[in-house]
Amino acid sequence: MTIDGDILEIELSMDIKDVIELKNFISPRLEYIEEIKVIKDTSIFASSSLFGLLHSVKKTKPSIVIDIIDNDLDIDNYGLIHWVKHEQR
Repeated sequence: MTIDGDILEIELSMDIKDVIELKNFISPRLEYIEEIKVIKDTSIFASSSLFGLLHSVKKTKPSIVIDIIDNDLDIDNYGLIHWVKHEQR
């Protein structure tokens, strides 16, 4: 996990301990983070809790850019993940 200005870079291979650490890191800084990029090693995927956290962040701050939530994600062992989005009006 690295932060460069307003862009936070994380890895897809984060386990539950890393996701908890990420949550604690993001919470006080959410208003300053404009984008979350995932360093894509598409062969390694450790915890679905990362997706839960990222969806929660997106719901809390809809303007944030999260590449793996805003677009489809292709993971070697799981195939293509297409998110169903419900736009609120």
